[in-house]
Amino acid sequence: MKACLLAGLLAALPGRAVAKGPVQPGREAQKTLEAALALYAKADFDASLARFNEALALFDGWKTALGYRAMCRWNMGDRSGADQDALIAAALKPNNAASFTSRGLARFVLKDYPAAEADFTQALRLDPDAAEAHFGLGSVASAKGDLGRALQSLGQAVRIDNDFAAAFLVRGTVQERRKDFAAAIRDFDRVLEISPRFAWARFYRGKCRREVKDYREALADFDEFISEHPDFVEAVYLRSNVRFLVGDYAGAESDLDTVITLDPKRGLAYSNRGQARAQLGDRAGALADLKRALELLPDKSAKIQAAIDRLEGAAPTGLGEGAAAPAPATGPSEPAFVTSEEGRARRRPARKAAAVEDDLRPEALGGAPAPAPQRSSGLERWDEASAGPAAAAETDMLGSGPDEARPEPAARKPKAKPAKAQRQAAPDGGPGPRPGARTSGQDDSLLIE
Repeated sequence: MKACLLAGLLAALPGRAVAKGPVQPGREAQKTLEAALALYAKADFDASLARFNEALALFDGWKTALGYRAMCRWNMGDRSGADQDALIAAALKPNNAASFTSRGLARFVLKDYPAAEADFTQALRLDPDAAEAHFGLGSVASAKGDLGRALQSLGQAVRIDNDFAAAFLVRGTVQERRKDFAAAIRDFDRVLEISPRFAWARFYRGKCRREVKDYREALADFDEFISEHPDFVEAVYLRSNVRFLVGDYAGAESDLDTVITLDPKRGLAYSNRGQARAQLGDRAGALADLKRALELLPDKSAKIQAAIDRLEGAAPTGLGEGAAAPAPATGPSEPAFVTSEEGRARRRPARKAAAVEDDLRPEALGGAPAPAPQRSSGLERWDEASAGPAAAAETDMLGSGPDEARPEPAARKPKAKPAKAQRQAAPDGGPGPRPGARTSGQDDSLLIE
């Protein structure tokens, strides 16, 4: 009775009201959240984050908005901010498809994959056409290494919303991990049709174009990406590789100068620059780089020393035709984009390439041919959660930085009737490879890390 009287008195006071149920966000906050989600779908993460911030300013502590913002921050590499949002959003009590999806994304960021999957599944029971929930299921499957299921869920997301650039982006990375580079390129093409200014799609497409030996288009993608991100070392390293492959040794040397400035202990950059310098006739510079690589790559000391010995005993000319080209590095500092449990922006412990034993190939320096490299079995995955101890041991191979190079297939002898070699177009416009072909991205004579 006293409680009822007190409530009545408080209600009668000017400016005071008795709360009746949970406070709901206003229409303006709802519209702002919808705008933020639309920008997120278009992979405009910077603008999306700004709108999420606006929605939360209009309705402080809104758990549904925090769950979506957590994923946006995670995509952008803000792991700390993403975790802060996700911890609050994980306490959400969902009542519709959107709120189940939001809590699922928060749980995904916190790496609680079973709970995240349950939330996305419940969201789809409430709304089978919730593209964001299909996207969430695809993200969980990708993080767990179930690439087939990831493709199925992401495919459903883009069938529902053909302008869902973020889903095309993630599906492209899954296709790349499956070695279906042509399909990955198509997905990255679609991302750029929707969001032409999204530079990261050019970086990923450049990597895939290099794999199918479409070197000139790969170079165009890297050029455009680097114009916006000049200090992203992995992109510069990859471009140095492509420049070497098209015979632009001076360009490769220039890029590797930048790589070494940004990452002065990257041994492969010195060995690769040594090869470029040797092609340019800079014997002294090549030797200096190889000797520095010898210090940084003790596990390659025998090969590097053999290359040094051959150069010191050779006439002061380039390494000659057939010199191997540098292999690409997988980027340890890329934004996450829902492709791995930790997100690509996280620096991982040093992981190196699988056993590719033909960098600084002796035959390129006039010696006996090196043995063919051994290729690791199974799909290569960027997410560490899907790689067991055996896979970790297999990839512990090269370089001073994480993921210095990706394993490449061994050179194979043709069987009965070898097809005409598909060679990259020469600078004067010779014939090029068939776009979209599944290949390692390197000619047999250009396998090197």
